Amino acid sequence: MVWTRIFAAWALVLAACLQAPVAGAGPLELNSPGVLKVAYRTDDKPVSFLQDGKPTGFMVQLMNTVASRMGLKVTYVSTTFAAMLPAVRNHQYDTAAFGVLVTPQREAVVNFTTPVGYGQAQLVSRKNAPLATLEDAAGKTVAITTGSALIPLLQKIAPKVSIKEFPNIASSTNALVAGQVDGLFTGNATAARVAAQHPELTATQTVESDANAIPVARDRPELLAAMDKALAAAMADGTYSRLFAKWNPPGMRIPQRMFADYPGMPRPAGQ
Repeated sequence: MVWTRIFAAWALVLAACLQAPVAGAGPLELNSPGVLKVAYRTDDKPVSFLQDGKPTGFMVQLMNTVASRMGLKVTYVSTTFAAMLPAVRNHQYDTAAFGVLVTPQREAVVNFTTPVGYGQAQLVSRKNAPLATLEDAAGKTVAITTGSALIPLLQKIAPKVSIKEFPNIASSTNALVAGQVDGLFTGNATAARVAAQHPELTATQTVESDANAIPVARDRPELLAAMDKALAAAMADGTYSRLFAKWNPPGMRIPQRMFADYPGMPRPAGQ
């Protein structure tokens, strides 16, 4: 009888542990106790955007599940991409609902979680003046969002291309449609959306870059560790795969390097 009661007590303890949030037992250093304050962009569909007055999108919904697994509520504040990393570093936000391309320069400003993707950018141009490859864009002007890591990437792989910066995708697209620039260089999902919304545009060459990850201030290692643990859980149970399929165009695949970063992550059909 005694051993039965002891066993039952241990079973209750084990069950409680299994149901507990994945964050560490110690308190996390946050802007507000129990709340994850997250920067996001309102204009970057399908990554993060505003719909019916509420933040949504692939990275917003991934951040929702990360916060839930950490036992935290979440609040979103809109910002621009250029202001995002300095604001995270200065604790205006705890983190951001955005997969930022990791570069040595950015690692000097903030820490990054384990990857949430790998950069895949695409060239968009007008059908009546198509740019099939970046070589075709030599001597021409291509629009990129201000502060994007695609700027140094394009400078490296296509140095003869002239870059013109715009504050957001909408203004870049308008400039392309109006003939003020010859092309637009942006992420694959955004390129597919822009081409679908504007029949006069076409998305062509794809370029793959390095890891995308979520920024965290360098002096908050406990928060970084808790987010990494929550991300690993979301990868392992298929949450990430489901969100990827929901928010990306049909046929777009999870980068193969993600399966190496998260061994055991379920592979969608066809991958």
